[in-house]
Amino acid sequence: MITMTPLPRWLDLSAALLPGSGPDDGALAEPWRRGGEAAFWFSRSAWALQAIVLWWESLHGRRPSLWLPDYFCNHPTAPLRRSETRLVFYPVGDDLEPDWGECRTMAAAGPPDLFVLVHYFGLAADAGRARAFCDAEGALLIEDGAHALGPSAAIGGNGDFVFYSPHKLLALADGGLLLVRDPAQAQAMAAASNNTGWNGLRAPNWWPWTAKRMVQKILPAAVGGRLLRRRMLPFEEDPPFARLDQRTRITPLSRRMIAKASRQLDAAAAARRRNAEALARSLDGLAGCRPLAGGEGGQETVPYRLVLRFDDPAAAAACYDDFRKLGLPAESWPDLPPEVLGHPRRHATAIKLRRTQLLLPVHQTAPADELAVRYGKAISGRKSSAKT
Repeated sequence: MITMTPLPRWLDLSAALLPGSGPDDGALAEPWRRGGEAAFWFSRSAWALQAIVLWWESLHGRRPSLWLPDYFCNHPTAPLRRSETRLVFYPVGDDLEPDWGECRTMAAAGPPDLFVLVHYFGLAADAGRARAFCDAEGALLIEDGAHALGPSAAIGGNGDFVFYSPHKLLALADGGLLLVRDPAQAQAMAAASNNTGWNGLRAPNWWPWTAKRMVQKILPAAVGGRLLRRRMLPFEEDPPFARLDQRTRITPLSRRMIAKASRQLDAAAAARRRNAEALARSLDGLAGCRPLAGGEGGQETVPYRLVLRFDDPAAAAACYDDFRKLGLPAESWPDLPPEVLGHPRRHATAIKLRRTQLLLPVHQTAPADELAVRYGKAISGRKSSAKT
């Protein structure tokens, strides 16, 4: 069956039975480092973002002003809201880059302390321009590489902090990585962690994830498709807000699995590119739709999902329904924060993107030919009617 996220091999799942905790933070992070950055591992990258905020507050004695793009998931903001961080959502354009004119206007009224730049869907944003903005405003730059398989010439080289979410692109139960460039900041962050407790909490239970992946691997495709149809919400609906597991440390299972998977990142990148190209070709000719392309990374780009952009929300919802009827995974993204939804004129582009973009899987454990055939078949009638 086709799944939205990668499936581990049986040999990988056997790591759950092995003793030990795996490599230390620094050794485990080596494939994601660009130099001598200090590494901190978490169960989710939401905790990495919270760690930066808590570190900043421990140095300055006040809560920071944290700027996030308005096209951003609400779910990972939960830890920040509990700590009463001042969240400011700046607008992005159709190109997913910050609206720099609006950012400068906003900064005149109150500059950021921390500025988050997102590399959406594996496409590199213009981090050099973000660096210049932060330097001018006296802010620290955080590169959000949660959709990136790893660093590249355009990803991970400009931020004071960079975080990745290997669990989103590899077959892992959990795993979020925070890299800190300045040694003095890293030392202060390590000290702050002892006071705030975020590095001393337990890791989540990995057995539910392991059991689910085992079932997915043995479940017949027809049965899996029927179950998927029942779970998939209508395109315009966001999933109910799920409580973020408060256990912030990475599991020993994921440490062991990352140590193995990180040796195959180049193969995973090649498979993702190949799958995205095959899937895009199978959907070519779908009226009112085009795959998202661009970014600063060029040939280095590793897609997180294949992103389809539609001319209007009705067309996106109709295509989503075509996939759902055949039990093929597809998703919208993200569940926008209430501050964004509450000001539809100010955040019109982010809301439009949420309603007109459809995401399909391209991960390395999905066969390219099966992706192309099954998704192409799902919309073949829609393509034919468009031609006539």
